[in-house]
Amino acid sequence: QALLARLTWPGKPAEAGAAPAAAPLSAAEQKRFEDGKTVYTTLCVACHNENGEGREKLGPSLVGATFALSQPHVPMRILISGKEGPVGLMPPLGTTLSDDQIAGVLTFVRRSWGNQASAVDPAAVADVRKQTAGRTRPWTEKELVELAGK
Repeated sequence: QALLARLTWPGKPAEAGAAPAAAPLSAAEQKRFEDGKTVYTTLCVACHNENGEGREKLGPSLVGATFALSQPHVPMRILISGKEGPVGLMPPLGTTLSDDQIAGVLTFVRRSWGNQASAVDPAAVADVRKQTAGRTRPWTEKELVELAGK
């Protein structure tokens, strides 16, 4: 039973008390997911691994990751400005990736490896980018915990 509870597959029935499965992706969100997979396999895989489970001293696991799966504005900030953390530094990618690319890769991460969070919209990324335009340093763990609670 314990092993079965940890396994996921498409169409697996929700268990009592389990979080509901995310709504299916629309056609536009599915395209964003596929585009995000390309960004992930090109850029993110070096630190976070093909299976999203991370690499020791390089990048944390994204499977069930609190920040990646919290309200979308939190992981947007991490990708745009970077993050200082116990594993190391997530480099800021805001000058490298477009709003569409950030929305795509976050949609991919938030819907892969059993993750069931919402898709991310490029317009929301643009809004967060504007809100954080003056930021010159990576986010800290403490700042992100505070933001995740809002």
